[in-house]
Amino acid sequence: MSHLQALQQHMLQAVLADQSPQLREIDDDVCANAASRLAIYRNGYRVRLRDALATEFPGLGVLMGRRFGTLLDSYVEAHPSGHYNIRWHGAGLAAFLEYGLPWRDKPQLVEMARLDWAISTSFDAADEPVLAVADLADVPADAWANLRLSPQSHLQIIPTHHNIEVFRRAADRDSKRPRPRRHDKARHLLVWRQSLTVHYRSIEVDEISALTGAIKGEPFSALCERVCEHHDAAVALPLTANLLHQWLASGLISRWRLN
Repeated sequence: MSHLQALQQHMLQAVLADQSPQLREIDDDVCANAASRLAIYRNGYRVRLRDALATEFPGLGVLMGRRFGTLLDSYVEAHPSGHYNIRWHGAGLAAFLEYGLPWRDKPQLVEMARLDWAISTSFDAADEPVLAVADLADVPADAWANLRLSPQSHLQIIPTHHNIEVFRRAADRDSKRPRPRRHDKARHLLVWRQSLTVHYRSIEVDEISALTGAIKGEPFSALCERVCEHHDAAVALPLTANLLHQWLASGLISRWRLN
């Protein structure tokens, strides 16, 4: 290791340390002593992490209100960034809320963090082809049973018992903080990106089942069978066709194949 690399490593350890250590490499000057100069870097590093987290989790910020700052400080201290890109520092925030005190008894915070992070990662996901209705015109009528659809890989389904989406919407629109509400039954939110816009909406169990089958590579006939588990057989095919049309209109499907 070169002298410069050793110096950089020493500086990194000092910035990440719980308390400012003595560094002989840092000199006093007329503006500040060595400890004060190091503290500027230590504080600046944490402020940047905190600001990045606040950007990635706006819905959580609206939901938590004034407690949000305390959470961010706690997470930054407990989880120094392990990635060269500050953008990925928030990957563990939902798990931190799920297991850490005093937040682990508030599942709505975990759900909100998961939705925020799903929106963020969907926005950053690599571009994929988008299948249009016209692209399926070449599928022979007798081959539809074997048609296999490939959904966009960035699709995410978030289970929730709380109205977390209204807090994210309030953050996006800079509107008044809504009231939190717990639903009697579990709900699911579908998160995906269409062009440069990330969307999220409620998704019912029949659509979850069909979409899960598509993700697994099951043929169109199997998707119809999945819908049959929730509806009469007579309406399963048109319902599946309606779901397919909705998926295509929303840019959820990237390609199709027959094998």
